[in-house]
Amino acid sequence: MINKAKLVNTLFVLGLPVYGLGSYMMFLPSFTWTSGLLFTTVPFLLIVLFYALDVLYRRGFTPVVNGTFMICAAAVLYNAISLGVGLHYHSPVLKPANATAMAVEFTVPFFAAVIVQLYNRNRDDFDWSAMILKGLLLLEGLNILGMAAGLHNKLHSFEGRASFPFVLGIYEAAHLLSFINLMLLFYFRDFQRKPLRFIGTFALYMLNMAIIMSVNSRLSFMIFLVITILFLTKAIKAAKGIYPISLFTMPIMMTFALLIYEILSLPVFVAILSRVNKKDVTTFNGRTYIWESAYDWTMGDRRGILFGNGYNGQYRLRLLDGVAKLWNEPKSYNLHMHSSFLEIFVNQGLFGLLLMYLVYWHGFKRYRTEYRNSTALAPLFAGFCYLLFCWQIDITGFGYYLGSLLLFMMLAPMCIKREAITGKRKALNGEWLS
Repeated sequence: MINKAKLVNTLFVLGLPVYGLGSYMMFLPSFTWTSGLLFTTVPFLLIVLFYALDVLYRRGFTPVVNGTFMICAAAVLYNAISLGVGLHYHSPVLKPANATAMAVEFTVPFFAAVIVQLYNRNRDDFDWSAMILKGLLLLEGLNILGMAAGLHNKLHSFEGRASFPFVLGIYEAAHLLSFINLMLLFYFRDFQRKPLRFIGTFALYMLNMAIIMSVNSRLSFMIFLVITILFLTKAIKAAKGIYPISLFTMPIMMTFALLIYEILSLPVFVAILSRVNKKDVTTFNGRTYIWESAYDWTMGDRRGILFGNGYNGQYRLRLLDGVAKLWNEPKSYNLHMHSSFLEIFVNQGLFGLLLMYLVYWHGFKRYRTEYRNSTALAPLFAGFCYLLFCWQIDITGFGYYLGSLLLFMMLAPMCIKREAITGKRKALNGEWLS
């Protein structure tokens, strides 16, 4: 008899490296962008199809999802709906085929992650943190092998800097490794009983740090460094207002741009980051020009401000035409807002943004509790805090990027009613929770 839980668990863990392969295929001449994007979702699609067949075979099911599931489902579905709106407004980047593929990628991984929770809700010792970490480590291993084989990122890369081939852009590598390293902080324990595991974990952490430095993403490194300090010093337990402060990451950084430049100009950071140019740092490599255009739209035009302008909405509004000229881009439709927060705001309006605020709040509140109680879910809290700040100033938290994928995966355990989870769970130290 097939073990359903083991099957969906295996498919889920394989989903992350397959996502990486699909990200590479999207830009190969032998594949279309659409087929590559669909390939990223294959294991997750198989989980959903398997569950559908299982329900049909059992001829019914008892719903055990809660309000958090409804909020998350609304957020991913509204993200998919924005593709239809983008088609309506004739976005040059959208065709029915690739819009369909993106709709699948926006929605299916989340529902697959929830299905994994359903199949494991009666199993003792189910460890969601370990499953996500295994998938991420497989994705990292695949990329390291790709680099060793001489492959480089097809979307964009820079000579002399580490380039993971199987992610969407060079900076996604920094996000991937930062997330992994923040989780690894929780596994530096039991040196006396398990010295080899401790040494191996430390070696992996240092390898990841070396690659992060080579990627040389200043924004992600600053966030990673702050979050690391908060967790290493345990200051995160006493820190109040992390969630509301995160909502103002962008204006805070723009206000203190000169101070950030002075800090990054210190010898230690110049040696580590190597690219410390005043204009680049104070404009965050030109991102402030994009962010200011969104501010002007909010204060002036305001078209679509309630329900959005559809996918690639900035092109409908021509928000970035000036930036395209500044960057010598022929057309502005290939540009994005370099901020998941602004991308969602422009594309999906205040309604879509409110949904995402709720998603992040539910995740933050629950993972903060798991961290304070030292449960097996605690390692994900550090990664969640990283994404909480990153979505404000980077595109990784939007659509088919890795940060968005991880965000909704992390919300999956919160989508099941507590009374429906009958399997025993462990604390971070391995003891059974009462």
